[in-house]
Amino acid sequence: MRDFGKRGFSTQSTQWQLSAYAKVNLGLWVAPRDNRGYHPVWSVMQSISMADVIRVTPSSHYHVEMNVPLEQRQFVPSLANNLITRAYHGLKDQYPEIPTVKIQVNKHIPIGSGLGGGSADAAAILRWAQMVINKKIDPKFAANLGVDVPFLISGGTAQATGYGEDLKYLHPLRGWYVVLVSPNFGLSTRHVYNAFDTLPNSSHLSIESMQDVIRRLELGSSPISLFNALEPAAWKVEPKLKNLKADLRSVSRKPWFLTGSGATYFTLLRSYEESLALQKDLVNRKMDNVAGIDIAEFVGPF
Repeated sequence: MRDFGKRGFSTQSTQWQLSAYAKVNLGLWVAPRDNRGYHPVWSVMQSISMADVIRVTPSSHYHVEMNVPLEQRQFVPSLANNLITRAYHGLKDQYPEIPTVKIQVNKHIPIGSGLGGGSADAAAILRWAQMVINKKIDPKFAANLGVDVPFLISGGTAQATGYGEDLKYLHPLRGWYVVLVSPNFGLSTRHVYNAFDTLPNSSHLSIESMQDVIRRLELGSSPISLFNALEPAAWKVEPKLKNLKADLRSVSRKPWFLTGSGATYFTLLRSYEESLALQKDLVNRKMDNVAGIDIAEFVGPF
């Protein structure tokens, strides 16, 4: 069991420590592929206190180290082609004054969870670079790394449209907690989107209903449902995920929502005490295929 509190951004003369915050999607609408082969999206995104911890230290040559829980190591992308490396080298090409560094990542965000772990790490590097060079990074550069990256640079609460770079920041939501249930398997975002393409008559959600969700949260009332267009596709890629949701609904009366392309489900609560009680109850149930049951809080902007 883990409880993620707020972590700050700290610097020393010889190293920087960064927090790479995860996110949840408070609803997610996905359009068909466009002529470039991309899916435009519309979502309300919220940063949460679960975070990877990144240490950046000056070095004679660039390299990155990933400290990942043993059970997740099979899902780690090639270090030569992960989002951190792509972000750093892309920035270094544009801004040679960025120092050569060693990057150490302590992973707390599950891989393949829909919580934006890889994007959060890349966004933390962009946030660090902005501080080092005292310049704002082009949102299009961030969006080219991943649809979640532009939002995760600043976090908070925002409507994201298009390909991630079109952000409308909302009044930050405060006093909300999430209980996150992550299975012992991850999902490939690419595989889920490919499965989405095969589904007939993909559902749509109007912007107005998403506004209703935000109003309910601002008033302190939990929404009954949060639409996620990718959930049926995620079930198609991994049927055990549908079974997990059924198990969660059978042991808790709370509504459970899929974040991103999966595979983590979450529910919304108003107090830490209520979150802790639900976490303990779920742990005691010993559900099949569950790797982690965590508590996090809404945070941001940073």
